[in-house]
Amino acid sequence: MKKIITTVVLAALPFVSFAQTTAFSKFEDVDGIESVTINKEMFQMFSSLEGSAKGEKTKDLLDLAGSVDNLKVYTTVKTRFKKQLKEATADYLKSNPLQELMSITDKGSKIKIYVKQGDEESIIKEGLIFIENDDKKEAAVLLSFTGNVNLNDIQELKDFKGFKGDKGEKGSK
Repeated sequence: MKKIITTVVLAALPFVSFAQTTAFSKFEDVDGIESVTINKEMFQMFSSLEGSAKGEKTKDLLDLAGSVDNLKVYTTVKTRFKKQLKEATADYLKSNPLQELMSITDKGSKIKIYVKQGDEESIIKEGLIFIENDDKKEAAVLLSFTGNVNLNDIQELKDFKGFKGDKGEKGSK
């Protein structure tokens, strides 16, 4: 399950959204819910690292990060908070109609991915991912993101293997 969550979070990182900045903020300082918020300024800092980027794919990834405005991730293993995250997601979707892009069910895990497209089909303006699990020990995850991301740019990164730093001369310590 942790591999699925990690994969979904990393896959969703390049996506973006606007209206969610306050919709889920009530979960930010709740004991029992872990939260991570990355704002536009941090993504802009990522994109400004292009001078140190080694390789075209790394530069493309950093440019893509600059198109993200906001990313929020909330996780909890507590049953009452899992229910609250699920209800908040349902309420948000009622007032902000996003299109269900994908639904995955695997070994008791349910993953739903919702997006709001931009003017072009390949542009994603807002996204929401909710992951729940029947296992009480597994975390529920709510991930929301905003921005202006072109899916064609993500497609170009499909073979990205990660960042490679300078390893120095062979045999040096």
